[in-house]
Amino acid sequence: MKKFAKMKSERGFTLIELLVVIAIIAILAALLLPALAKAKATATGAACLNNNKQLMLAWNMFATDHDDRVCYASAYYTEPTAEFAWAVGTVNAPVLNSKEDYITKGVMWERVGKSEAVFVCPSDTSMTKDSKGNKQRRKRSYSMNIFAGGWSGWAFWGDQKWKVYRKLSEFENPSERFVLLDMRGNSINAGNYRVDMNGWPDKPQMHRFWQDYPGVYHNDATMFSFADGHCEKKRWLDERTKNPPEDPSGNIPNREIKTPNNRDIQWMQQRTTRQESPPKRYVGPSFAYTAKLAGHPYWGFWKSSKE
Repeated sequence: MKKFAKMKSERGFTLIELLVVIAIIAILAALLLPALAKAKATATGAACLNNNKQLMLAWNMFATDHDDRVCYASAYYTEPTAEFAWAVGTVNAPVLNSKEDYITKGVMWERVGKSEAVFVCPSDTSMTKDSKGNKQRRKRSYSMNIFAGGWSGWAFWGDQKWKVYRKLSEFENPSERFVLLDMRGNSINAGNYRVDMNGWPDKPQMHRFWQDYPGVYHNDATMFSFADGHCEKKRWLDERTKNPPEDPSGNIPNREIKTPNNRDIQWMQQRTTRQESPPKRYVGPSFAYTAKLAGHPYWGFWKSSKE
């Protein structure tokens, strides 16, 4: 009798009991994983926000050191204007060695303590290829509003009626003019982000993207920094913004992509630029398909040391 009682007290779980426990654990895990993913995205979002703040400090430092002039949003390394650009060349086609690439040649590099991490959003895991064809993590996640400095000081051809801000003092409403944003890995290339102003302010049926898309890394949101120095997170509302079309290779086609009545585009247009007043006469298209002021004596808007 004692032996039977001892055997009864040492009985283990039955198969059904184990399956019930496993099922409960699976259910709890399914409930917790989305919450954990959101918590992780929130944490990486905070790090991304900090990157934006450091880059904006560097952006302001450059202007302070150069008589209020802001750096260019883009320039190729072969241009004499490269010395004034925040990011040189394109992130997808590095042409210099690893010690002197499109980040280290930009004006931000020294001003952020030569930190490569500042240029990369922690949530951006996209890859690119180096000059030898080897895969590596992309070295830059952020792009600059093309109208904040321009390509060597210029807007693209077709955008010449819109104002390019070339000095801090020219931002008429700095808290409403964005400078940097996360950019989608399969559309990022040169240092700029072009918001297509088509349809602003009262023709939303003309809203469209043209290759450039924001990076959706932070719970369907993107980090933006503004000319007054503040940074904020914008949560996207339109599925066409969050899920752009891709070709079989995973790239976004370099063409007009219509998204009429897109509230996200309207939000970006509101915070990008305004029409040039009074209008100016431009010639072009010039290098990199830009519009240049008629009769302007320099390659870029500002005279470089190589001219």
